[in-house]
Amino acid sequence: MLFKDLEVSFEAAKVPDSVEEVVRNQQYGPQKWERYDLYLPKGKEKLKPLLLDLQGGGLVRGAKSTEKLEPNLRLTADGFAVASMNYELISERNYSFPNQVAEVRAVLIQLKKRAQEFGLDTQRFYLTGESSGAQLALLTVASVTAGVKVGRKKGLDDSLVDMPSIQKVIAAYGPYEFDVFDEQFKRLHVQKKYSESGEANSFEGMAVAGHEVTDNPIAVSQANPANYFTKAMPPIFAMAGSADQVVPELQSKEMVERYEKMSGKQAVTYWLPGGHHGILDFDTEDVYQTKKEFLKKG
Repeated sequence: MLFKDLEVSFEAAKVPDSVEEVVRNQQYGPQKWERYDLYLPKGKEKLKPLLLDLQGGGLVRGAKSTEKLEPNLRLTADGFAVASMNYELISERNYSFPNQVAEVRAVLIQLKKRAQEFGLDTQRFYLTGESSGAQLALLTVASVTAGVKVGRKKGLDDSLVDMPSIQKVIAAYGPYEFDVFDEQFKRLHVQKKYSESGEANSFEGMAVAGHEVTDNPIAVSQANPANYFTKAMPPIFAMAGSADQVVPELQSKEMVERYEKMSGKQAVTYWLPGGHHGILDFDTEDVYQTKKEFLKKG
């Protein structure tokens, strides 16, 4: 079965005891799906750091506040507020990518403007994503720091000048550069899980307007976060697994190489031998502690 046709169900995220309040279904744009939830932690800290989590799903499925959020909801125990948003999904009838980047900007801008209401520290805003969410997280921060407005949608407050400064980014297991998946799988001697990878009906094909990825190099280039890396990029923490059959581990490793070259900063990395695609292999105490240390350091 094609990736886009899989029937996948998601359960609501379990809210940990460390959460004081959940502010649900805050509207950030005119579309019915343009909503986010905010989880506020218990504790006496007057101003709380904020982590906006972007779920994966190949841009074709997924929703806010599902079980995919649970690994990062743990951070509420360490005083972090955590936000989870819906963004527009793509399909063969809706080639909307990269307009999701505009939606991410809109949520961050609204949270900045409502920081006093929610008790958020605008000097400690962080962004994280897994899989396609990692693409959106890095693409958002890289393009904004480069002064490039990627994605446009009517009715959104998404101006570059109103964006809060994102202090750090956590990016889990790609995707990043859409047209090299097959070549990288071959180099790694990893059997890809979805045979349509790179074709027009793959998730990456739909992300470049329904073309085979090799037929739309301009869209591939525009979607690659590494093409926007500058010295203004904040610190990043990247992770991936060597047995990933959905997105080759080399996507993350080569992205990090370009990040370090273009930014002049050293990335924090977590390369998991035998690790697969998805949150299960990375929802561990080791990853959590590395993540927490990365966010709190400096």
